[in-house]
Amino acid sequence: MLLLCLLVIGSACSLLFPIKDEFERNSKDYSKMLRWQEFERAVDLYVDPSLHDDYRKRIEAARDIKVVDYRIKNVVCDPEKRKAEVKAELDYYIMPSTKVKTVVDMQKWRYVEEADQKRWRLETLLPEFK
Repeated sequence: MLLLCLLVIGSACSLLFPIKDEFERNSKDYSKMLRWQEFERAVDLYVDPSLHDDYRKRIEAARDIKVVDYRIKNVVCDPEKRKAEVKAELDYYIMPSTKVKTVVDMQKWRYVEEADQKRWRLETLLPEFK
């Protein structure tokens, strides 16, 4: 009986590790896209479809920004709840100015099933650059 319990616990834990690993890969990939201003690509790959229109409005509003740095400050991933949060900072300037500003990007992620696929989806918008 003890062996059976250990097997069940072990298999449950082993199922959660790939979810966490996938989140780490996805969030790092997303952060690179923001760093290199590949916002449209980020929408298509990671943003929840219900937010696409609003996210694209933020992209349009950010058309004159230039990102100079991106730092991940904190990551909390809970594979059991299939949720994660990332706190990041983006340093940027708005053309034609060269004054560098910083904005905090609080990202909320959720692991979802979509048409026979399981994936992490971003549930927050691109931050506003002012």
